[in-house]
Amino acid sequence: MSLTTAPNLQIAEHRCPDCAQPFRRVTGFVHRDGSPYAVFYASCHHHDGNDVLLDAVFGTWEGDDHSDHVTFGCRIGPVPGQPGPAVQLMPAAASFDAAALFGRKLSSDEAARHPRLDDFRELVQHVLSTNTVIAAHLRADPPR
Repeated sequence: MSLTTAPNLQIAEHRCPDCAQPFRRVTGFVHRDGSPYAVFYASCHHHDGNDVLLDAVFGTWEGDDHSDHVTFGCRIGPVPGQPGPAVQLMPAAASFDAAALFGRKLSSDEAARHPRLDDFRELVQHVLSTNTVIAAHLRADPPR
């Protein structure tokens, strides 16, 4: 099975509510074997070095019923003692207001035990390997 990102990515500029610095958010839809699969939100921040807060919503996408949706969250960025960016589970969609689209927002502990954790890992790897905006952000020197 293969993942692809829909070509109509949205890229928007925002201001971080925690540090007031500008950041870019990439929003995209991912398909699995041509069928709608997940939506992701990748917020490219400049906190402790360049990091990305990535949230992914899995569920069915045929209608307005989001009752089966589940959302995972992670931070991708520098970690002391690691040679490159590391992925760490985080509370899902913590920087977003409540919305039915997110369904059940998982805590880090819930995500670590969730049966769709491997799906989330695959999606994160797909996004990191195919999205040039996110890859460039993680490679860039943080602003001074």
